[in-house]
Amino acid sequence: MAVSVEAGPVFNAGKPKELFQGTYALTRANEAVVPHWDISPDGKRFLMMKPPVSTGAMAAAAGSRQKIIVVLNWLEELK
Repeated sequence: MAVSVEAGPVFNAGKPKELFQGTYALTRANEAVVPHWDISPDGKRFLMMKPPVSTGAMAAAAGSRQKIIVVLNWLEELK
């Protein structure tokens, strides 16, 4: 959700609006639910993880774990 605010002598909050729809990955830690998301340093982009889609035998064989590969300095790899 997002809402515009005016911070002056009197605080005024606008009408809330939904930013994203859909199902995104969560982790349950004890009694807390922890979302998997982050905001870019400039505040203009979000990174959110969607849960894996089950597609029959292939998903069962792979299990519930998914792999993310992060390549650092990938421009060097191109040289």
